[in-house]
Amino acid sequence: MLDSLGLGSDIGRTLTVMAIGAGAMTVSHANDSFFWVVSRFSRMSVGLAYRAQTMATLVQGVTAMLLVYGLSLVLL
Repeated sequence: MLDSLGLGSDIGRTLTVMAIGAGAMTVSHANDSFFWVVSRFSRMSVGLAYRAQTMATLVQGVTAMLLVYGLSLVLL
């Protein structure tokens, strides 16, 4: 399937994996074990963790997606 999308090269496959990872880490919420690990180890209340963790992972994920997109423009 990657070949039909023009991503059959080594770089294309690498960028695909990076894009999957960027999408997977975007907006960690209460149904994600990472949310509970961070909120408990940092001793945040659930309400604060909802606000802080959700926004932090949103920024992290969007930044990673933009980086992957930028790399695709340069490398493909």
